[in-house]
Formats: sequence, structure tokens, C-alpha cells
Amino acid sequence: MIYYNMNKIEINHAEYQKGLETKSYHELLFIIKDATEAANAMPDGPKVGYYLDEVNYAAMELHKRRNS
Repeated sequence: MIYYNMNKIEINHAEYQKGLETKSYHELLFIIKDATEAANAMPDGPKVGYYLDEVNYAAMELHKRRNS
């Protein structure tokens, strides 16, 4: 689950990671690309941590699949 307030987004990390297990390879690549671009566009923005978490978790899921 993702929680919003006016200044930042909070993510339920365990739930988000679990949801990535059902994404396709190409969906995970898109998440990484899109979230990286969003973080680079506003590196001081209130959502940058959320975007970087998305990149990290999608990359972790890809890594897990490659090594299983």
C-alpha cells in the first residue's frame, strides 16, 4: 500500500515488493526506467525517496529471478 500526504509518499515496503513478484520482466524494466527518470527530474523533490525505492525493489526482483 502507498500512503500520500502533501509533502511525501510513504510506501509499505513489504507489500510493494510482494506486488513486484507478479510483474513481467518488461514491466520491471519499465518501472526502473520510469522511476529513475522521475528521480533525476526532481532530485530534491518530496517523492525522490519513493522513486528510488521503486528502482531498488524492481532491480532486486530482477536479480532474484536471474539467480533462482
